[in-house]
Amino acid sequence: MEEEFEELKSQNSFDIKALAFRALNYWYLFVITLGIAFVATYFYNKQLERIYRVESLISIKEEQNPFFSSSMNLTFNWGGASDKVETIKTILKSRGHNENVVRVLESYIHYKKQGEYRLEDIHTNAPFIVSLDENHPQILNTPIKIVFTGDQKYTTTIDFTNAESFSSINYKLNKAVGIIPKEEVFSDDFVIDEEAATDYYKFALTPRRNTNIEVGKEYFVVFTSLNSEISKYRAIAVNLKVQGASMLVLSLTGPNRAILADYLNVTSEILKEKQLEEKNQFATNTLAFIDKMITGVEDSLRKDELKLKKYKQDNKVFNPSLKGEEVFAKLNKYSIEKNDYMLKLQYYKLLEDYLINSTDFRSLPAPASSGIEDANIVNNVSKIVGLSIKRAKLGETVKNDVFFKEIDQDIQSTKSVLLESVKSARSSIDIDISNVNTRTARANAEFRKLPEEEQQLFNIERSYKLSEASYTLLLEKKNEAGIVKAANVSDVKVIDSAKDLGQGSIMPNTQKNYSVALFLGLLIPMAFVFLVTILDNNINTPDDIKNLSNIPILGIVSRSRAETNLAVFENPKSSVAESFRGIRSSLQYIYKNIDKNKTKTVMVTSSVSGEGKTFCSINVASVLSLTGKKTILVGLDLRKPKIFGDFGITNEFGTVNYLIGQKTLDEVIQPTKYENLDIITSGPIPPNPSELLISQQLDEFIGELKQRYDYIILDTPPVGLVADALDLIDHVDATIYMIRQDYTKKAMLNIINDKYKKGEVKNISLVFNDYRQKAKYGYGYGYGYGYGYGYGSYGNGYHEDEQKTVLSRLKSLFRKNKN
Repeated sequence: MEEEFEELKSQNSFDIKALAFRALNYWYLFVITLGIAFVATYFYNKQLERIYRVESLISIKEEQNPFFSSSMNLTFNWGGASDKVETIKTILKSRGHNENVVRVLESYIHYKKQGEYRLEDIHTNAPFIVSLDENHPQILNTPIKIVFTGDQKYTTTIDFTNAESFSSINYKLNKAVGIIPKEEVFSDDFVIDEEAATDYYKFALTPRRNTNIEVGKEYFVVFTSLNSEISKYRAIAVNLKVQGASMLVLSLTGPNRAILADYLNVTSEILKEKQLEEKNQFATNTLAFIDKMITGVEDSLRKDELKLKKYKQDNKVFNPSLKGEEVFAKLNKYSIEKNDYMLKLQYYKLLEDYLINSTDFRSLPAPASSGIEDANIVNNVSKIVGLSIKRAKLGETVKNDVFFKEIDQDIQSTKSVLLESVKSARSSIDIDISNVNTRTARANAEFRKLPEEEQQLFNIERSYKLSEASYTLLLEKKNEAGIVKAANVSDVKVIDSAKDLGQGSIMPNTQKNYSVALFLGLLIPMAFVFLVTILDNNINTPDDIKNLSNIPILGIVSRSRAETNLAVFENPKSSVAESFRGIRSSLQYIYKNIDKNKTKTVMVTSSVSGEGKTFCSINVASVLSLTGKKTILVGLDLRKPKIFGDFGITNEFGTVNYLIGQKTLDEVIQPTKYENLDIITSGPIPPNPSELLISQQLDEFIGELKQRYDYIILDTPPVGLVADALDLIDHVDATIYMIRQDYTKKAMLNIINDKYKKGEVKNISLVFNDYRQKAKYGYGYGYGYGYGYGYGSYGNGYHEDEQKTVLSRLKSLFRKNKN
């Protein structure tokens, strides 16, 4: 059982070495497929659109105002760098921001020219600029061909034949609608700098500076939708330059480096301006609040000034008494003090109303605009304004309420703290105002003792001084706010602007494509070779024989270059002749247990026709005859006679005639021109070859031959097709079983293996025929095999005649005519 398993395992093993040599034999397939793969990849890479990557570098840093100090009570620097980095990353990928950039650049207008494989975007290299009427529908995604017919004239053409549906867009409303062309090809003529208005577009075309317009050259303009452009550029990559640092690398990929560079630079500039605008929001609110208050104070000051001047002129009162000056100074001081408190109280009331009734606190003015220096209120107002701005900015890009929860909580808690602080501050101011009122009342008692004219003068002058002081304070605060706003710088700084430096493309990956071509160029022929190897059921190497059978190999015969089957006689020094000498030696080893004086018989058979039985029979007989021993070659392949052709003898009579009693042995034996070698051909084809080979006459036939010859070589039929050869085994001392390289099927050995295993055949050996060196199997001696001669046909045979080359047929005919 174990032996059977080992035999089956050996039969099913895969010969890697044979596969490798077979692959080398098909080297031309590898060259062809690799050539096709590389050529195809070259053209494939050539026609693919090149994709480039362009980058820019910006920094995000909270820039402190150089004019801000503790003496300036306005505070509107808020937020932090780390928070801003994440916020700005979100802004750069937001729809709102990218829509602004797209509209500024008008990147939905594409200038193109015909390239080798496609329309290519030429951007600012176009010699003209298209100025759209954005209120008029413009045809979408359809090339408008522009050809200049003169210095001031051009023709536009739209081909509608290659698409089924069309649409146009109103860029002002960002609304697209379907259109139905009225003709297959639309064409019209226009003049440069004049508006070109049609049902499909409306724009003016103006020459670009420092460019020359070539008459007759074709250009194309393509309008794309806002949404598609925004979606394309929202794919901008925003990454930290170094982890933990507030520097961002912005990168875009696309087919035109100049367009990418322009977009990155504009997106950075718009971001920079937007950040500065938001940073100045607090100062802008404060300035607006102060301007509103100044307007009212200016009116009061102007009226008080006119009233004071008129009163002095009418009453001739110019030099008040010393007592009056003293009382006036007190009243003026108390009035200014109370006015300051009232200004603060007014701000607190405004702030309280705003906090209670509003949800957006971006418009709150700075507390310092009303002279409030309470650090708690100042910081919290700044904080709640910053949170409101942050929330509004987040609202442009995020629609999920979950993201606002934390900010809303911070705003609510800051609002609660502010309301408590305002309540406390208002109570404190009320006390301060009450104290000022008490002191003012005492000063007024003294004031009423003064003369009537002097009292009226002091009242008018006091009102004027109060308005003047308020006006001066407001101007001071306005100047502070203006200085701080003017000195503000954006927290976004461009470190490296994007540039078209002729960067190499990132796509297509030509090296990868060539690697794939190499892989496929090797894989396809290798798969073919592997498939051929797997499907190859032929016996190709001696190792195949060893794996398939336990029958010993008697010898290996290489391919003969002789023109006939007489390889030993015609080329005695050839390797084929040496191969048969080796077989002769091996046969002597088999015959060692047989009496030297006794006749030795050899039977040559195979699985099927065409494996070289006749070739081997002839040359084994030839090599044995050269030893000086009387040798006879007997043709027992009664269905397909062959051995007569090479010796120039006839097949009109032979073994069949003897077996049926028509001829005697002497009459069927035909001598050859070679010493010690006689031939008995098969003779005419009988109707009952099998019965003849098992008849009593065959026994007598072999017996008589043994009395006359030292060696008898029997050329028998194939055992795989008929059972005739098996019936002859009892008459022979040794059996040669032929296997032909790349011809004999592996399964064909099953019959003889079974017989050998059961002990039904003895002294059987295998001869490997037609063996070649440097062949697709990697083994052999480097010689050919000229097998293929034979005359006549079977009629009722088991195979068609083997095909002959034209040359071999001509030579055969020549020999026949000669004989």
